[in-house]
Amino acid sequence: MKRIWVYQTGAAFLIALICGWGGYALGVRKVNRDVSPVAGGSAAEDSKAVRERRYKAFDLAAVKRDIDAEKSQLGRFKVAQENLDRWVAKDPVGALNWLASQPPSYRKQELIRLALKQFSETDGRGAAQWALENLQGAELNNGLIAIANEWALQNGREAAEWFLALPETQERDAAVENMMFVWAQNEPSAALDFVDGRGDLADFASTLRRASLAGWSKSDPEGAVAASLEISKKHNDPAQFANTLANWATVDLAKSSEWLIRNVEQGTARNSAAAELGVIFAQQSPQDGLGFLEKLTAGEERDTAGNAFAAEWSAAGAQDTAKWAAEQNTIKLGDDAAYEISMNFFGKDPEGFAKWKASLPPGTLKSAADLAGRLPEQE
Repeated sequence: MKRIWVYQTGAAFLIALICGWGGYALGVRKVNRDVSPVAGGSAAEDSKAVRERRYKAFDLAAVKRDIDAEKSQLGRFKVAQENLDRWVAKDPVGALNWLASQPPSYRKQELIRLALKQFSETDGRGAAQWALENLQGAELNNGLIAIANEWALQNGREAAEWFLALPETQERDAAVENMMFVWAQNEPSAALDFVDGRGDLADFASTLRRASLAGWSKSDPEGAVAASLEISKKHNDPAQFANTLANWATVDLAKSSEWLIRNVEQGTARNSAAAELGVIFAQQSPQDGLGFLEKLTAGEERDTAGNAFAAEWSAAGAQDTAKWAAEQNTIKLGDDAAYEISMNFFGKDPEGFAKWKASLPPGTLKSAADLAGRLPEQE
């Protein structure tokens, strides 16, 4: 079952992002484009015009001499950081090249991150190009995501077109996903129209559509899920609707679950969405989750959500889940959920598990408990 976006890089939202730079299932905070005032300045001097004059008067050559005069790496980084915003404003590529030339360290990575972020606020294309030429691995992945997110706030279409013109890589795809999430928070129709208008995206179109709808759900949840429901029917993709609703549910589980029950007719889309909400209820409030299950239609709908709910609930509340599973009679537990409950209970409380297993009547739960409780040498 596909879980919510976030955060894992290149896929899930909810972490979004992911790696300290974005985090798109929980939303992206507004970027502050103001540059920190120079120490010692008065309130009147904090105007844009005064800051620009200070940047023009910035003596980069003197800063470089101060850096060269430092005998330790720590000292050089200290001087660089004290002057970083003005250095990047005057010569972003030069500042980044100097940082890239330094020995590997966490401090170096952090300063590059700060410099790239500032660079991307005025020149997303230039920042992205530098990152592609100088970074690799996780640093490249995270850097491109942050640059793409900032660029999307300025011009989503331009950013999307530029990134999609790059060769297909995991890093590029992660950046584009996060970018679409950010773009759609402010311009959902433009983002979705862009995806629909590209005939060269193949299966990636579905991913970008989900990202856009997830972003939309952060600014206008009801509008996003209503649109997502219709789009999912058009593309025969019920999991896409479930993903959009789940993004809303991470912020307001009560309203999103009420909306589902009130507005979506029985069928595959509702089943898929109910299962996603079941997982989130298990994470946030299992007792409310039990109430949610009672509101669902008995049969496949309730069984699907109940199995997802129980498997997730058992990760943190194995004993309570096992007790509930043995006593309830409104949900047909499948083999996978029964085994998940049994394994989690066995791992948390072997003695309690043994007593519980002995009390079970023959059936799916008993068979799963017998399998989970076997010692390795018995298998």
